[in-house]
Order: sequence, then C-alpha cells, then structure tokens
Amino acid sequence: MKKVSKTVGTIMAAGALLLSGTAGWMPGPEVASAATTAAKPPTVDQVISKVTATAKTLKNFHLDVIKKQDIQTGGVKVSNTNTLKLDISRLPNFAAAGSVDISLLETSYDLYANDKEFYYLVDGSELLADSEDTAADTGEDEAVSSSDAVTDGDGEPIDPEAQYWLGLEKQEWEAFYSKAQYDPASMLNSVKNVKKSMKVTTVGTQTVLQFTVTDPAAAKAIIALYDQENLWDGETLLPKSATWKLFLNTKTWQTEKLTVDLSYALAADGTKDTYTTKIEAKYSKNNKVTPITKPAELE
Repeated sequence: MKKVSKTVGTIMAAGALLLSGTAGWMPGPEVASAATTAAKPPTVDQVISKVTATAKTLKNFHLDVIKKQDIQTGGVKVSNTNTLKLDISRLPNFAAAGSVDISLLETSYDLYANDKEFYYLVDGSELLADSEDTAADTGEDEAVSSSDAVTDGDGEPIDPEAQYWLGLEKQEWEAFYSKAQYDPASMLNSVKNVKKSMKVTTVGTQTVLQFTVTDPAAAKAIIALYDQENLWDGETLLPKSATWKLFLNTKTWQTEKLTVDLSYALAADGTKDTYTTKIEAKYSKNNKVTPITKPAELE
C-alpha cells in the first residue's frame, strides 16, 4: 500500500495589553492623574499549571489542523497540505474520528483511532489500483486485472464500489495526530525540555505561551515531534529553527489555538533537501462533542 501519511498556520504576533487611565481636573487646587499601566502576564510556570489543571477536566473537543509543507529538492519545489478534522474524546478513554484531506494525493480519508488501533477508510477502486501497481513494481508475470484477483480480509473479492477500513501503523497515524502533538495537557509535557526558552504575553483576551529555539538539539526534538514522518534512517537532520505558540483563553485557560513553524534540511548521499512546515491547529466544542463510537465494520 502506498503511504497516506505524507505531510504536513500562520504566526500571530504577540504584544502587550495596555490599560490606560485618564487624567483630569479635580475639585481643589491639585491635579490628580491615573498613570497608564500595563497588565502583567502570569509566569510560564503559572500558565503551565493552569492549562494542565484545566485540561484534566476536558472530556472531549474538536480539532481542526492545517499542516502545510514546502520541500525544496534540487531545483524542484514540492508542496503539500494536510487538512485534518477530528473529534477527540479524552475521558474516560481516548478515541478519535474524523477525516484528513491530502492535497499531494488529491484525496481524502475518513479516520478512526483509539489507544491501540488506528484506521483509515479507502475506496475499493484504490485498493485495486494499488494491487496493480504493486504487481507491476515487483515484476509479476501478470498484473492484477480484475477485482476477482484481489480479496479482502475475509477472502471476499474487492468491490471497487465499496469502502474498506485499513489499519495504520502508529507512526503513520501520528503523522496526523498524537497526544504529544495536540492534546492540551500532553503537549505541554512534550515541550518541557525547552521551558527555559518560553515566554508569556497577553494579547486581547488571550494569553500566549511561546518559544523559538535555534539550538540544534532543541529544534531537532520539536521537528521530530511534529514532522517525524519525514525523518528516515540514513538521513542527517540539520535543524534551523522551531517556533511554537499556544494561544489560551485568559479567563477559562482552555486551549484555543496552536501554531508551529519549522525550518530544517535533510542531507543524504551528498544532497540536501530543505523543509518548511507551518501548522495551525484550532480547538473548539469543548465538552460538546458527540460520543465517538467504533465503526461497526471494525467490531
């Protein structure tokens, strides 16, 4: 089977919220003025503590992720966008259901996962096409030419008009989603090693927790977390920078948005390809997602 986990936000500038006072004449001989003051953001530790505590009570949410990637290899530029829409159940058990659209393949797939199983839904016609490609690539005497030559897990002929759930390896699933990447509590734990680089700002009704790292080891860890499907044995990762920003509702401490920007190169056999990845993840429907059930075909 061909891989469907081929990768892959916009950056919002952080600022300060200013609370301005007013000055005017008061009765009597003296003039009183209220100085302009700046709202003091909480510390990094305070934000992490508040978000973690809030996330522990979050039963479910909806996630929309747009992951864009540009790859420059030689004189050729390849671009791909993954658009992921998932309903996530966190408590009492993890489950996810939704879809991913992959621009490079010009196709989309329904998805389902729990803590131990990961699946995508594929058309029978695509299974047949993949079988023909495999037969041709392996040099078989006769390529598959009819649906009768290919069977499903029950030994039944593949119906080109039907759809089939196929298993994904955990690494393939995590090219789209993992708790370490996107879960409101788990992702804070996954970036704790760069806490010294974090800073907090307040923008309107949002508190922004962010960091940018250029140290090779630190940037490599973030790249491996969000772009792990691009890293293959025999290639040398040359990190440039990684910027991570978490946008939080200042009143509720719920996660509202995450952006990740990665820049790096992969070198192998005397060649070097450059990668630019931009991720924007938006969170909504907190505790309002319909219960997720396992597709009947997988029971």
